[in-house]
Amino acid sequence: MGDRNFEARLESAFAETPVYGDADIFVLRVNDALERNWLMRRILIGALGVTGGLIGGAQLLRSGLIDHLGAVGGAWRVAGNDLAGLPLSRIFSDLFGGGPSTATEVLWMSGAMAIIALGLFVTRAMREF
Repeated sequence: MGDRNFEARLESAFAETPVYGDADIFVLRVNDALERNWLMRRILIGALGVTGGLIGGAQLLRSGLIDHLGAVGGAWRVAGNDLAGLPLSRIFSDLFGGGPSTATEVLWMSGAMAIIALGLFVTRAMREF
């Protein structure tokens, strides 16, 4: 068996965190280094995202997808003309402004941006707690 007094002193020595005179400066330097790394990561992720978006857009233009979507859009117009005669479509037409005007587009975009902002706020609040 070991000495009980020695074991008690050893446990208490490891239980207490030593205090250093430059602890505050050390914490500031570590925080600055971490923040600097986050800034570089944000810049790198943003630049790579823009580059990827440009490459993806160029690939979409080269693939002929825009022409295919135009052909599908014609089919949707034919179906839309058939649906325009329904009474329910008149209600939606009156409700949403009857056609794409600038005021209606601004209203819908403002609503979409508000929903996105709310989603970002909720995710940020969840991360904080």
